[in-house]
Amino acid sequence: MATPYQTSTDLIASVKRKIAVPISQNTFTEEDILSFANEEMMISQVPSVMVYHEEYFVTVKDVPLEYGRTKYQIPERAIGRKIRDLYYLDTQGSIQEMTQINSDDRSHFTSGQSSAGIHKFYFEGDFVALVANENSSLVGSLRFDYFLRPNLLVLNERAAISTTFSKTITVDNATLVTGDTVTVGTTVFTADTDFAIGASSIDTATNLSLAINANGEYASENGSPVSTTVVTVRYPILSTPFATSNSAAFTIPLTQRGIEFDNVPANIAEGSLIDFLQTRGGHRSLSMSVKVPANSIIGNTIIFDEGDVPTDFVIGDYLCTEYECIIPQIPDDLHTGLSERTCARILASLGDAEGLKMSNQKITEIEARQGTLLDNRAEGAPQKINNRNSLLRFAKRRLNRR
Repeated sequence: MATPYQTSTDLIASVKRKIAVPISQNTFTEEDILSFANEEMMISQVPSVMVYHEEYFVTVKDVPLEYGRTKYQIPERAIGRKIRDLYYLDTQGSIQEMTQINSDDRSHFTSGQSSAGIHKFYFEGDFVALVANENSSLVGSLRFDYFLRPNLLVLNERAAISTTFSKTITVDNATLVTGDTVTVGTTVFTADTDFAIGASSIDTATNLSLAINANGEYASENGSPVSTTVVTVRYPILSTPFATSNSAAFTIPLTQRGIEFDNVPANIAEGSLIDFLQTRGGHRSLSMSVKVPANSIIGNTIIFDEGDVPTDFVIGDYLCTEYECIIPQIPDDLHTGLSERTCARILASLGDAEGLKMSNQKITEIEARQGTLLDNRAEGAPQKINNRNSLLRFAKRRLNRR
C-alpha cells in the first residue's frame, strides 16, 4: 500500500533505485545505509527544518519542583542540549514566564521564601539553575519547552506494529446469577438474556464469547482449540471502557491493557525500555523510555499498566526500543530529500565525483523549494508581533494586580 511517508525499508529501496552502487555485493549493508541516513538527519535535515522557526520538533515536559533543589537537568533528548523556553507552573495550573539572566548577575536578584518568587534562571552546564533560596519551599513545576531529537532509523523488523487492543474477562460461575452484566464499550451483555449461564465456568465463558462475537463490534475467543474460563476481547479503540455488575463472577483487570502486535521482536523484551511511536501524521514520539513490565509478553501480546499507554496511541502505531524508529520523524514531504542526502553520502564515500555532483544539484533544488513546504504554517493567520515587555503591557499587568 502506498503511503505519503517512507519507512526504513522504503528509504533503503529509494536509495538503491537512485544510485547504481554494488549494494548487492555487500559494499554497503542495509544498516550502513540507515547509518548514513541518521547522520544526514542530524547534520543537515533537522537543522534545515529548524531554521524556519515554525515550532517543528517542539515538545513539553513538566518537572515537579522539590524542596531545597534549585538545579534541574535539561531534558536528555533535547536537541543541542538547549531549551526553547522555560515557565513556572504553580499548583493552580497558572503559567508564569521565566526570564534568563547571566549567571554573573544572580546576586542582584532575590526570590523571596516561596515559589511565588521563582521567575529568573540561568544555565549551569547541563542544568537550569533557579534564582531561589535553597531553603525556600518550592512547589509547583517547571515546564520545559524544548526541541525533541528525532529517534534513529532502524530496520523495520526491529519494530512491533500494533494490530488491536485486548482485555481479558475471567468467568467464575460460583457467584454468577441471572441478570449479572458485562459491559464492553456501550454494549451491555446480560446473563441468561444475551448469553446463557452454562453448567461450568468454561461453558459460560464460551457463551459470553459467542455473544460478544455475534454483536459484531468486537472480536472474542476463550481458547483455541481448548476452551478456557478466560475470555479475550479484542477492540479497536484504546479508550473502550469495560465494566461488570459482579466483579466476583467476571474478573476484569481494569488497571492493565493488552496490545497485540504483528510480532514482538527479540529486541523488545521484558524489562527493556521502549518508545511508543506514531505511524501517521507527524510520526511523533507519543511516550518515551517506558519499561516493558515483567511477565507481560504473551505471544504477540504485551500487557501494559494502564497509565503506560499514551491516550492517543491508535491501531497501526508501533513500538521500538528507546531512541529507535522506523519512520523518519520529519514532515512526510521531506522523506524524499532525506533519501537524496543519503545517496550523496554514499556516493562521496565511493569517490563517485560525477554521481555526487548530480546528487548535490538535486539536493540544492530540493532545499530551494523546501521553504515553500515548511515556512508560514498558518498562511491565513499570520503571526502577530507581541512585545511582552512593552510599557503598555507592564501598565496593564499592574492594573490587573490591583
